[in-house]
Amino acid sequence: MHQIEFPKILAEYGLHATGDPKPLEGGEDNGNFRIATDKGEVVLREYRVSGIEKIRAELRLVAFLGQNGYPTPAPFHTASGELVIEAARPIAVFPWVPGDVPPEMTAPLAGQLGGLLARMHLLTADWTDERIPVIDRLGLLHQGLASRPELDGVDDWHDRVRDFLEGRSEELERLHELPSGPLHHDLHRQNLLVADGEVTAVLDFDELNHGPLVIDLARVFHYLAVDDPDRRLPRDLADAAVAGYERTRALSDAERELLPVAFDLAGMVDAAAFIMWAAPAIGLTHVDECNSWIAYLHNVDALS
Repeated sequence: MHQIEFPKILAEYGLHATGDPKPLEGGEDNGNFRIATDKGEVVLREYRVSGIEKIRAELRLVAFLGQNGYPTPAPFHTASGELVIEAARPIAVFPWVPGDVPPEMTAPLAGQLGGLLARMHLLTADWTDERIPVIDRLGLLHQGLASRPELDGVDDWHDRVRDFLEGRSEELERLHELPSGPLHHDLHRQNLLVADGEVTAVLDFDELNHGPLVIDLARVFHYLAVDDPDRRLPRDLADAAVAGYERTRALSDAERELLPVAFDLAGMVDAAAFIMWAAPAIGLTHVDECNSWIAYLHNVDALS
């Protein structure tokens, strides 16, 4: 197991540690450490999954957002102007931002979340970077149909995926005609910091990809449903998120019309990825043990 050379890495950013690194909880794909330095507290992030060019694209966008007043910590530059260091694993350093992960989502917070999502979409409306991936969501569902995870309930899952692709094919094709751009794709309460009721930071752009903007809003809905004990979309929170979004960026008639199928697609794709690649590895035995799949089933046509 490799060791992070904290003093050496911080020195490349012109920083000197004045305390020991403290691991932070959360972050499935990355390691995060809070460190006191001579220039204030920072967070050192070690990337454990993403490739270096994807990381560079992510950090370039996050730096742009931070420089334009968006509440996300902008990464530090090294003395040579780099945003990421290629150590044993890629590493970036960010300023520490005060705030706490909210214990629950509320309507006022959902409104702020929606507004911040819209603000990101407007700020990056003309953003181009070929390193930002494009997710083939329909291709992933077809991959799911061709897979055979060792779980009970796979036949029913396959039938429902097939019915979705065939029954909603026209709407799914129309999604790709909608306004597109960079998507946060992972905006939920665990990726927010809040102080005195106000969002102080939007975190974790690790799932950054390019696609229809309405998918980002649909993903917010999906996380609201998964976070609910009954896995049902809380309509008051969903309505607050949309209202907050539209105070900053109005949805087109087509986006409003296709938001329901985007919500269904978000749940279907998230469930497919988990069922194919994660569920058997962590010891699940039935498709219905997947929270994303339960959320999809409990919310089919919920927005219709």
